[in-house]
Amino acid sequence: MRTTIAFSGAGLALGLALGPATAVADSTTAPVRPLVMSDLSGLTMIGVDMQLTRWETQPILPTTEGTIDHTSFSFDVVGDISVAPHWVIFARLPLSYVSIEDEPPAELDCCGTAIGNFTLGVRALDSGMIGSGARRVLGVELSASVPTAADEDEAGLASLETSLAHLPHDPGRYLPNTTTLRLGGAAQIYGEHFMVQGNAGVDAFIYDTDSDDDTDFALRLGVAAGFRATYELAILAEVGGLIALDDGILGDDNDGVGSFDVGLRYASESFVAGLRAYVPLDDLLRDLDMLGVGVDLGVRL
Repeated sequence: MRTTIAFSGAGLALGLALGPATAVADSTTAPVRPLVMSDLSGLTMIGVDMQLTRWETQPILPTTEGTIDHTSFSFDVVGDISVAPHWVIFARLPLSYVSIEDEPPAELDCCGTAIGNFTLGVRALDSGMIGSGARRVLGVELSASVPTAADEDEAGLASLETSLAHLPHDPGRYLPNTTTLRLGGAAQIYGEHFMVQGNAGVDAFIYDTDSDDDTDFALRLGVAAGFRATYELAILAEVGGLIALDDGILGDDNDGVGSFDVGLRYASESFVAGLRAYVPLDDLLRDLDMLGVGVDLGVRL
């Protein structure tokens, strides 16, 4: 199996280059927090991010009838800590529970709980006005997910299953025996009743195996748009995914995976909540009838 480190961004270089800028103050002037992509508000938040995902596969033996049902529930403890007006340190501890059962029953019962890859990173921000009614914010991230994911027995399989459920979003948080490094940036334009955000970056997956091909690279892209009913409540839609730069992380026959996330985001000065539906867009995951729902809750300090 594999272990993943996620390195997402370039905070130091951007922070030195941007120089002074207006700090984000509170929820009435902060950028809208997206459903899945990077939060550019610059505010301190402690919370949890959960996703329930289900899909089906065919039995290994062609003579066996029925399907194999897969259920993955990820529960990530997350934290964004504002350490300066334009600097945020963020961390994530991923946990998961996976169930694999066949229908009709043939005594297949797996798997249980597992820990993912602890992630730590830094984000640098810059914000300013655009004309008289809109604002913009830029961010650059650098992060690393250390290889703490379970990699043996049923816990290792649970980690691998959860990485599949999060393949378009961030498999490196769960992949066993892999080190993932990410470098990326984001930009958002927002006003009283709208927001648009784009993300782009490169992920490097470094595997702890005896194989000659022990490193893969993928391009990460995403775009989000939304309507702000109020300063606190927004309706959002996001499209994003991974584009493989070689044949490793997604297999020899797949060049990319994508997803569509749509839902509601509430963010006040003291509380953050989100509800979203997750639909894969590529044949690799759609052929599995994969669907998911995500919920996140947090307290702003």
